[in-house]
Amino acid sequence: MRRERRSVKKSPAKTSPCGRGRLLLRSTLTTAFLLTSYLSPLTCQVPTGFAALHDSLATVFDTSALRTLLRSSRRQEKANRPDPAATLRSGLIALRLGTLNADSDFSEALARFRDAARRKPDHPEAWWGLGLAEEGRSRWEMSEPLNLGSRVGLKALERAGDNYRRSLAADPTYLAAAVALARVELSLLDTVRLEAARDAVRRSAQAMRPGHPDLLLAWGRLERATDAHDAANTAFERYVASGPNRGLGLLELARTRLALGRDDGEAAYYEGASIDDPDATPGYAADLQWFATDSVLSELGRLEGYARAAYLHRFWTDRDRLELRADGERLREHYRRLVYARRHFPLTVSRRFYGWRDAYRSGSAELDDRGIVYIRHGEPAQRLRPFIFGAMPNETWRYAQAEGDLMLHFSAGWDQDGGGDLYDYRLVQSVLDLRGADDAPPDQLLLSRQSLSPAYARMLNWGTYGAARARTQERNMGKVSIEVATSSDSYELQFARRLGVVADLVAVGHRDGASLAHLVFGIAASGASPEIAFDGLYYPVRVRLVVLDRRDRAVARLDTTLAIERPRPAGRGEYLIGRAELVLPAGGWSYRASVQQGDSAGVVLPRDSVHVASSDGTSFSLSDIALGSWPAAARWVTDAADTVLLAPAALFRKGSDIELYYEVTGAVTGGVYRHEISVSRSDRSGLAAKRPLVSLAFEERAPAADIRSRRVVRLDRLKEGSYIVTLKLTSSQGKVRARQRAITLTK
Repeated sequence: MRRERRSVKKSPAKTSPCGRGRLLLRSTLTTAFLLTSYLSPLTCQVPTGFAALHDSLATVFDTSALRTLLRSSRRQEKANRPDPAATLRSGLIALRLGTLNADSDFSEALARFRDAARRKPDHPEAWWGLGLAEEGRSRWEMSEPLNLGSRVGLKALERAGDNYRRSLAADPTYLAAAVALARVELSLLDTVRLEAARDAVRRSAQAMRPGHPDLLLAWGRLERATDAHDAANTAFERYVASGPNRGLGLLELARTRLALGRDDGEAAYYEGASIDDPDATPGYAADLQWFATDSVLSELGRLEGYARAAYLHRFWTDRDRLELRADGERLREHYRRLVYARRHFPLTVSRRFYGWRDAYRSGSAELDDRGIVYIRHGEPAQRLRPFIFGAMPNETWRYAQAEGDLMLHFSAGWDQDGGGDLYDYRLVQSVLDLRGADDAPPDQLLLSRQSLSPAYARMLNWGTYGAARARTQERNMGKVSIEVATSSDSYELQFARRLGVVADLVAVGHRDGASLAHLVFGIAASGASPEIAFDGLYYPVRVRLVVLDRRDRAVARLDTTLAIERPRPAGRGEYLIGRAELVLPAGGWSYRASVQQGDSAGVVLPRDSVHVASSDGTSFSLSDIALGSWPAAARWVTDAADTVLLAPAALFRKGSDIELYYEVTGAVTGGVYRHEISVSRSDRSGLAAKRPLVSLAFEERAPAADIRSRRVVRLDRLKEGSYIVTLKLTSSQGKVRARQRAITLTK
């Protein structure tokens, strides 16, 4: 038996691979510990190998070996009580055990580092280690489901930041503490704490000039988070110059410069995007994830190098076109919004508790719902933060948009319908869903919003059934607003003064063989301001127009300034009529337009559609109907030198004669074509009534492949109201083409 035991002891073949690995791990760990002890004699000095031991322990995963080593270090502590080095080493070993979930609440590490900090408060290592232990405690508290509350783990995280700051106070050149302080405070997003952390890291940057690259990153991010963008720009410029990671440096530099509105931010943004850097590339997707679709993010993740930069350039350019903006405006606005939202709408809770009245769940752990909406749509046109007795903190934002206003209600706090937090604002559908609304005086609750919509006065003052209808309308308005606000993004042009404008895009005519579209508009003279010219007056008007395909990509656009001349100022009730044209390919498109006078007056028109007939002459096609009535019309000279009148459909007078002009391409020369023109009343759904009030029909031979036809229709017997003008063209072969235009007759 003894021989068998000796043979087992001597034979390596009987030792398991795990056992050999454990023995090797223990041997390596013991060697590292002895080496650290050698570098740090048992005196009152702080060990010079502290950071090295921390890094070496990070490679150890054997908790049994770590516990053995901790017991050995504790015995050394007791034998050499005045020496803080052994206590610090014990703290590091306990910290590693906590990371490996062998001491999940980090109580041992906290005790050891507190002891070291108490005995040597002027040594930065103890405070740094204590900060790491508090971070570990914070992670444990957040992961434990039995820990209740909305701020679970945040107190420990705040203590970690305080300890890192104490570490820097003891030694401003302690790099690890500076980097850790920035990491913690940027996750907390507390305004006051961010400024204190910025000042501490700023002193470190001055003390360690030119500075370690990690310090420059931490310093720059804190400066930007506290709106000190110029200092942040300096920090990131120094980081890029230091050269360790150019892609990441360019991204941080771009974020800062774009938030400042600087044009040179775009160059840094796209250059950084063209660099395949695993540290920087995810940052581009992270900045887009607030509103980009999954397909956009997926495509971005698939691309590399210059293809990625080109994709991002197209993405932002499409948004500039869609919003009638100059190149780069939407990109700069996005990064301004990011910085602002993180500064003003941070989510300073670790858990979110929803109630059944909460209408939206973003899943964000960084920003509340106000921040999500702000990044998507920017500054609201109107923002109310009223105090209502009995109600929890709340806000209402109104966005003025061409397609309809958005009305968004945000509610913080809690009530009997669901838990929440005073620092967590959530979207609700109605002002009646605000937390505490049931306990608030109804008149105060509704009157606080009456400046936003007349619906609130109706909810308060109308009778039982009228008030019920108003409540239903208000709730539906809130529901639709939330759906639009949380599924789209915008940067719509805003003007201090709204112009009264009506406009149509009419696709008729050709230039150099290409099809034309005319934006014909009328501006109410009461809102327009003339300028004096040598021979009279003129009204300068800026027109912006973009035509879009089904993916909202620009097919054509224009940005031009027109001078509408008048011999005298326009009077009340008159309109200034103007026209701008652009070349469009054949097809069905949507378009957006704005009309502006000066810097403060203008309007963005509701989105509409246009169909452009083919102009290649190979198919039988019919253009839009150009309508005009003298003198309230713009003149257009065709390629055949004909003068055509064009006017917006809403500006025709009762009793006037209307000129019609349209073009046909692809006709058979000499063929007989029947033209039928009718005017019918428009019903409530916008469709033409079956029985026309005015009709005109005639036949004529096509003189060529292109037909240009002009007719005059008398509407003197029609009353005021909305009508549909229909044009139907039939060839001798039975082919039919038809177009319609809606018009409004006024006094």
